[in-house]
Amino acid sequence: MNLGRAAVACFLFLAQPHVAAAMGQAAAKATPPGQAEATRAQVDAARGQAKAEDQKNKDLKKRVDALETNSQASRKALEERDQKIAELERQLEAARHP
Repeated sequence: MNLGRAAVACFLFLAQPHVAAAMGQAAAKATPPGQAEATRAQVDAARGQAKAEDQKNKDLKKRVDALETNSQASRKALEERDQKIAELERQLEAARHP
């Protein structure tokens, strides 16, 4: 009796992948053709949107880089101007009190 149960259990265990595959094929056949096309269209739309957002991110990164470069150049120009003003103030003070 135990040998019979073991044989049935072994059969069910080994047959499980084949039954699951057959059920998957039946489920795939049951899917309406229009639904597959709609899903494909949604996937294509999502890919297009992702591509557009990637391009937008690249453009924004370029803009940020340009703004940072301009900011650094402006900061340097202000520092040079401040140094020039300080030097001119020292010269003026020295000229007032010889």
